[in-house]
Amino acid sequence: MGDWEWPLILFTVLGQIAIGIILMLWWLARNRNLNIQLFKRGVHVSGGLLLIALLASLFHLGHPEAAYRALAHLGSSWLSREILFFLLTFLAWIYLFRLSRQQTSSHTLGSGASIITTAETAAGGQPTSNLSLGLGITSLLGLLGIASSAMIYVLPRVPAWNNGGPVLFFLLTTGLLGALCTLVLGGNLLQTAQKKLLLQVSLGCTIFSLILSVIYGSMLSASMEGAASLNYHLSSPLFWVRALVSWLAPLLLLVIILKSPDLGKKNLILTVTLLVGLGEILGRALFYLSATGIQITALF
Repeated sequence: MGDWEWPLILFTVLGQIAIGIILMLWWLARNRNLNIQLFKRGVHVSGGLLLIALLASLFHLGHPEAAYRALAHLGSSWLSREILFFLLTFLAWIYLFRLSRQQTSSHTLGSGASIITTAETAAGGQPTSNLSLGLGITSLLGLLGIASSAMIYVLPRVPAWNNGGPVLFFLLTTGLLGALCTLVLGGNLLQTAQKKLLLQVSLGCTIFSLILSVIYGSMLSASMEGAASLNYHLSSPLFWVRALVSWLAPLLLLVIILKSPDLGKKNLILTVTLLVGLGEILGRALFYLSATGIQITALF
């Protein structure tokens, strides 16, 4: 079995949270109902998480200073594509940060107030379109980066990973923690309908993750190598802690929150977010522990 790959755990989980927040901001901005203060918070937090994730990834490389060499293998290496897409995502985030610094209004889009920026006023541009477009492009690049990250682990020599599971689980983490963190960041800045939407996304991702895990386990049991990996998971206390904090407790709490009249149970939302965050870290640890260590070879 493998090791606790902390650099990879931090890179994948934090990177997916960052992209998830940006994705949720884009979804809210489509109808011009994104509060500017929420936009600023989301951009700042997602950028911080993305930067930490990128720095953490360097600690997994034997020669971090040679990371740029991976870009020479774009045609054959998912690692190269991952690095490229995450670098492009960070560059796109810089544009979002620039937009957030230009905002002089704290009103909500689509409520008779528009975002006014010095540069855009002079150019006569459409700031709302720029904001939505910037969020959309950053989200797309980030999702391509996440998919590339997952494809690195689709390996014939690791039967537990040699399927679509890594891609689906990585994307589910993005949607689930992205929605929950946006709820925490939004607080009273979110409209009731927006809170309900984000809670429904969170509940849907949680249910889908649970169902997918059951299907994934049944698929693993069909082969000797896969069954060994499944037995390792089921015999590990980490798996059952993860099941409690990632699936059972969040399902119960999310249903309680959705049934409340105003959806304003801030403490419960924060509790769910922390539980799911812990569960995803444990799940990612099990992901790496279930197989032999990975060596980054695309740099040379």
